[in-house]
Amino acid sequence: MSTSGNLEHWESLATFHGTGRDTYYDLPALIRGDTIRGRFEQEAIDVATTGAGAAGLDVAHVQSHIGIDTILLAREGARVTAFDFSPTALQRLGELAAACGVSVATVVADSQQIASQEFAAWHGRFDLVYATVGVVTWIADLDAWMRGVAALVRPGGSLVLLELHPLLCMIDSREPLILDFPYANDGARHYEGSGSYANPEADLTWAIEQYAWSVGEVVTAAVGAGLRVTRLTEHLETSFDSSGGTLTRESDGMFRLRVGIGASGGPAEPLPVLFTLIAGKPLP
Repeated sequence: MSTSGNLEHWESLATFHGTGRDTYYDLPALIRGDTIRGRFEQEAIDVATTGAGAAGLDVAHVQSHIGIDTILLAREGARVTAFDFSPTALQRLGELAAACGVSVATVVADSQQIASQEFAAWHGRFDLVYATVGVVTWIADLDAWMRGVAALVRPGGSLVLLELHPLLCMIDSREPLILDFPYANDGARHYEGSGSYANPEADLTWAIEQYAWSVGEVVTAAVGAGLRVTRLTEHLETSFDSSGGTLTRESDGMFRLRVGIGASGGPAEPLPVLFTLIAGKPLP
């Protein structure tokens, strides 16, 4: 994630997102106080906190970007610190938090370096470490990432990771079916293009590196960092489409991934599109 192209890309996105040129980041709604957290994010927090919610907790939001969830957590009464490697994103977050009337702390950090002594002042300070959707594909060293989140969380606390399912990440096109990304890690993949996931037509060009990680590799990294996995859920639907059109919105308003046809020519069975990992740090 520390590659210069990736940082340049996210600096550019931090300048663009939420400026009215995309429909993904509805900042006026956030400032008004509208609740825009997804169902699975809320469910994960509820499970990790045994239903108590985030109020009164110390929360680290890792790879926060411009901090929509950071602000939602702070609004609920959590003491939130956002970690991101983009100074521009954290500046935008500070401005947005002020507009929303909440207080948050920010730390410029490559999330793969958080376990180092440079960030020792933050180690063991958080009840909950939170990271959601579009996180690990930017991580070259997943073991280092997990060691970082494990260092942040205090004994008895938890990691909540809601992430794109690697099967969904494989698919470039359904018709014809094109799989252009691996399911499991095989090193860096270099891509060049334009636009943003929030607006494919945006006047932004980029050259980036991304990394595949299987569900098994994510779980193994968490265990290797000393965390105890308490829940792993694979989701067959999502309330938003972050895939650039791979998913289909169905009659209930949820997006699903179906490939081919099902029995007797009916709809194919849905494939997993997200997964939630909850892992706790054991008490001494």
